[in-house]
Amino acid sequence: AVLVELKVSSVTPDSVGLHWTVPEGSFDSFTLQYRDAQGQPQALPIDGGSRSVTVPGLSPSRRYRFHLYGLRGRKKIDHVSTEAVTATGEPEEPLSPSEEPQTETPPTEDNQPEHLQTEVTQTRAVLGDLRVSSVTPNSVGLQWRVPEGSFDSFTLQYRDAQGQPQALPIDGGSRSVTVPGLSPSRRYRFHLYGLRGRKKIDHVSTEAVTGE
Repeated sequence: AVLVELKVSSVTPDSVGLHWTVPEGSFDSFTLQYRDAQGQPQALPIDGGSRSVTVPGLSPSRRYRFHLYGLRGRKKIDHVSTEAVTATGEPEEPLSPSEEPQTETPPTEDNQPEHLQTEVTQTRAVLGDLRVSSVTPNSVGLQWRVPEGSFDSFTLQYRDAQGQPQALPIDGGSRSVTVPGLSPSRRYRFHLYGLRGRKKIDHVSTEAVTGE
């Protein structure tokens, strides 16, 4: 049984998404080992059928080294390693006036007092680029950007293999998610909504096909 290509699929201020391949053979289970921000060793048990994992509870702007071991019973057969740096956790820099899309600014705003213009900028929130970062037979990793403004939370909506609607609540500071419990070789359409309170402000969509 062979393990290859431990890759980083997504990073947020407090998590890292990883995925890997098993080109030959199979493993009963996996164990992901790393040290937390306090230097304490951590071990994350993973099902043998999985090919991706999201490591939660990390600290912003830190370099982590991850070691993935493939096990048969309790015996370590093979392992791969990689490094990742978590995101800063700081709010994204606002666009400078020269970068702001001029076509979307009503002419009347030019004559408004400066503090009103600031309020207009703060209340606007935009979602962009919902992308597929990883696929396995039973999960899809997604990531997105918020180029302007901020959201209180997100909701990811999709239909499962039985056609039943599902809604996955996501923290407003997240920029990635792994959708678990999917079926192999199926096409899914995902709709990500950005919310202020309970109001949907913006949304983006994408499609993905799970692995075989």
